[in-house]
Amino acid sequence: MDFDFEPEERSSGTSRHQPQKIRRSDEKSAADPVTVDSRDFFQPSQEPPAPPPSAPSHAAHTAHAGRGTRPARTNARTAAKASEHSPIRGLLMLILFLQAVLSAAALVQLYRTKMLPVYYLAVLAALLVLVWLLVYKCQRYKVRGFLTRALSLVLSAAMAVGCVWAQQGLDALDKVTIGDETITDYEAMAITTEPFVVYLSGVDTRGDLTDNARSDVNILAAVNPLTKRVALVNTPRDYYVDLAGTDSKDKLTHAGLYGVETSMETLGGLYGVPVDHYVRINFAGFIDVVDALGGIDVYSDYTFTSVGSPGYYNPTDFVEGWNHLDGAAALAFARERHAFPTGDIQRGINQMKVIEAMLNKIKSPAILTSYSRLLAAVSDNFVTSLSSNQITALVRMQLSDFAVWDIESYTVTGSSSSSTHCYSAQGQKLYVMMPDEESVAGAQTLLQSVLSGEPAPSADSAASGEASSEAASETE
Repeated sequence: MDFDFEPEERSSGTSRHQPQKIRRSDEKSAADPVTVDSRDFFQPSQEPPAPPPSAPSHAAHTAHAGRGTRPARTNARTAAKASEHSPIRGLLMLILFLQAVLSAAALVQLYRTKMLPVYYLAVLAALLVLVWLLVYKCQRYKVRGFLTRALSLVLSAAMAVGCVWAQQGLDALDKVTIGDETITDYEAMAITTEPFVVYLSGVDTRGDLTDNARSDVNILAAVNPLTKRVALVNTPRDYYVDLAGTDSKDKLTHAGLYGVETSMETLGGLYGVPVDHYVRINFAGFIDVVDALGGIDVYSDYTFTSVGSPGYYNPTDFVEGWNHLDGAAALAFARERHAFPTGDIQRGINQMKVIEAMLNKIKSPAILTSYSRLLAAVSDNFVTSLSSNQITALVRMQLSDFAVWDIESYTVTGSSSSSTHCYSAQGQKLYVMMPDEESVAGAQTLLQSVLSGEPAPSADSAASGEASSEAASETE
């Protein structure tokens, strides 16, 4: 094999390190010698010819796409996304603005209703601020931001609905209260700091509530808002009492024929206490109240069946023990007397059980916060001398601490008799109940103890008092 080297290549110091191009003749076989021309190493390099436009290489397409097309597509996508979310962002800002207006209006309306304590409003305002902070922090996160905005919207809407409901309750209050609306806030708040007596009257009417009507239910409730103590004293409808405003006696139920104030003064004279307010309700109103409360649970001392009252309830069965009663059943339970050996005495006891069950239900948080539904249910069959400011003050007081009240019940007793000297029926012989002076004295003591601020007797002292009474009975 013959190799030809140029002289310049020998003198150059780089010949050993330059790659040498070996040219092989096509006509020669692999065994023939190959001549290498070293001058080919010093020729200027030539770029490979560009591929034809119709067939671009894969590498060139990839390089071109990586250098120019990708940024262009990215910018276009970003611009499209921005333009797409621009109206959505504007809508969200509008929703957030409406939420702010709605939240502020809700807080103002709640304050105007004067139903909730001030610190409740402060808690609601703080909660709204926290939700708004969450909205602000989560704006960059699509899912979380959406959930937060939805929560804020639901909360604000709930507050607005609650305010509308509260305003409806206040409107219903105006229909059932006939008290002096010029009463000041200080006088209204006094009902939450000073003891008072309210007359609970169940009127024997089957239509509209009238001013003058016989009262089948006559209960005095002494309330001390400081000691959280209530005494309920029931007086049978046939009690033979001194009729206020006259020099004669009559059955207590007949006092209602001369107005509710006459009944209040008559009972106040019997027990030696001033009667400050009254609440009057008829049969239909009583049914509506119990139904609006969702029914009540009452313990019955007997198993019995009440007679029916056309238009109100059918004959109703009751078992000894706990009974869940709707409005009609509660009225049947409270009005029945013929099924008991003691007649009207047991009816009075049952009425106290119903009233106590209603009070326990009314003072619960769920009922207090939905008082508008309760008032709307009885607005046509319920009337009270308490002003709307006084009622809202009482509700606000209970909502402020959810205090547990001690409720005591007492029924005065007497003996069956008759009289022809009733003021409303001169010369007619009527059934009356002659008062038992000892039981009347016991009621007076109970009422005075509540009004004077004495604490409720403990369970041990109450048990010892009952044991003493039983021992005295056995001795007699």
